[in-house]
Amino acid sequence: MTWQRALFRIFGVNSESVTIVISAFMLGLGLGSLAGGWISKRRSISLLPLLAIIESVTAMFGIVSLGAFERVGALVVDWSLPAVAAVNLLLVLIPTLLMGATLPILVAHLVRSSGEVGRTVGLLYYVNTLGAGAACVLCSFLLFPFLGAHRAVLVAVALNVAVALCAVVVHLFRGSQAPSRDAAAIRPASEAVTIPTAIILIAALGGFISLSYEIYLFRIVSYASGSSATAFALTLACFLFGIAGGSRKAGESCEGSSPPGVIRKAIDEIIIGNLIGLMFLPVLAQSALFGRGAIGIALLLVYFIARRWGRYCPISLKSESRPMRRRGWGCRSCTLLTF
Repeated sequence: MTWQRALFRIFGVNSESVTIVISAFMLGLGLGSLAGGWISKRRSISLLPLLAIIESVTAMFGIVSLGAFERVGALVVDWSLPAVAAVNLLLVLIPTLLMGATLPILVAHLVRSSGEVGRTVGLLYYVNTLGAGAACVLCSFLLFPFLGAHRAVLVAVALNVAVALCAVVVHLFRGSQAPSRDAAAIRPASEAVTIPTAIILIAALGGFISLSYEIYLFRIVSYASGSSATAFALTLACFLFGIAGGSRKAGESCEGSSPPGVIRKAIDEIIIGNLIGLMFLPVLAQSALFGRGAIGIALLLVYFIARRWGRYCPISLKSESRPMRRRGWGCRSCTLLTF
């Protein structure tokens, strides 16, 4: 949130800059997730010390980040939009790569140390997304107003260091313990899990549409709020809360469901989510008589739209999850692909 605000201050808060910044962040996180999954397959690598290194490097970048952004922004202020987009990508690529790798590494650690993979992985993703939404609210109402951007970065750095220390402590106290029998049995099976290309494309399309909704919703909320500084943070927070709640609910509801029933659920979620999205502008227009309360209605609708899209990906993946279940993966593990 601090980096996004710094980049907005440098490049402006308009639909183009918001799209560029969010796209750069999502690309970095996606590539980082891919890299984290690839690295975690190496049995010779201790994952918790690796997590500690990633958090420490992220903290070091955070210390110098705002100054670097300002110096680069002064150099490219008159550049063309494609050049600005490339600069945004380069500025956030390394730290977002590191951030994106953390969740797959934690997931792999759970695979190695616990037999309850499906349930624990789904819960980890759910809590991770909730934490992202909570950060948006915390930054908007506490850190930015009372501490400012530079001290907010120091808070983030302190949290990075705390996570790194916790990872080291857990590794030292539990690293020498042998994996449980269930974990040992699931280890080779988890490596054999493959997801069909069609399902991956469906997940990618769902992410494409849901993030398009996020950009569209932010633009409307920003206009309705008079380009309020907190509009982006609150819109993103409601969107993340919706994604988290929807994916968690989908993981619970698809337990024991047959593939045809799951497909019907996916279709229902798509229809309902798009109907809410279709009604967003008319409802917001009719809410103008509530004054500032219209913003609350808009944010509530953002939550409901995201909640439907949060259910979409896990439910659609359930139609192909029976081979995964035989290999030890439950439906909740599919929530990792929601983003």
